[in-house]
Amino acid sequence: MTAPEFEARLVAWIRAQPGVEALVQIGSRAQPGAVVDAWSDWDYQLIVRDPARYENSDWPAQIAPCWSAHLEPTPRGVLKLSAVFAGGWEADFVLLPAWQVKLACWAMRHPGAHGWFPPALNRGIRNLRLFARPGYRVVVGGPAWERRYAALEVPWPEPVFPPEDFARHTAAFWRHAVWVAKKIRRGEGRTALRWFHVELREHTYALLAEEARLEGRAPRAEARQAERWLGEIRLRQTATLTGVTQRELAGAMLAELTLFREVTASVAARRGWTVPDYTAVEAWLRTELAQAAG
Repeated sequence: MTAPEFEARLVAWIRAQPGVEALVQIGSRAQPGAVVDAWSDWDYQLIVRDPARYENSDWPAQIAPCWSAHLEPTPRGVLKLSAVFAGGWEADFVLLPAWQVKLACWAMRHPGAHGWFPPALNRGIRNLRLFARPGYRVVVGGPAWERRYAALEVPWPEPVFPPEDFARHTAAFWRHAVWVAKKIRRGEGRTALRWFHVELREHTYALLAEEARLEGRAPRAEARQAERWLGEIRLRQTATLTGVTQRELAGAMLAELTLFREVTASVAARRGWTVPDYTAVEAWLRTELAQAAG
């Protein structure tokens, strides 16, 4: 199945569906200058009047032969259906209520009033700008939806990294580091490996993104395209090799402690914040991990 054939099938299906107002392509395939190859998936916002109608895994098979489809909530509070079509074509469809997107697009034309908007609306605006502003294409929806999405070009107050988030990420990192270290020492390598990547590194990347922004680069959330916005030193530091043995995990953890301490100090110095004192817990961790690393 070629790219034009896939899109033709998708558009034909969309136009036959009741209540679908627009289909907007986002992601790398819609972003100017993005690296796109045969392995790039297809990302869409499916804007509908009644999302419940599409909250199932059956409809992708109506578009093209489908190997797998599943629906899941995203960390940002929306539902996403991911489908793998025959030949390995992978497409993600974020289900968005039409009235919410219309409201967000209207609100984006009034940046001076953002302080008066309810938190839910501001979150929706941030999410829309995060995923669509780097590049989008209105596939179905016509001029009306093109005009709405043009509001993404209106300058908008960029979200700041507040000191409360700094304190939360640093406290959480050291707390979870102790937990992971204990799993390493107990010999629960697979548990430690999972949580090293699922929990611990998330806090590191949150501070790495803020450091990159303060240095004039444009980070993406959730380590997206980190290879393009991390500096040379941070690229080397985040290329940590892990495994399930105590030696491998302890070595990775020791490197992570150093990286987190450095990026914490870097962000704090640039923002004029005080670094919380975690020297005692770091000393304990290094002692325990050094023994495990041999």
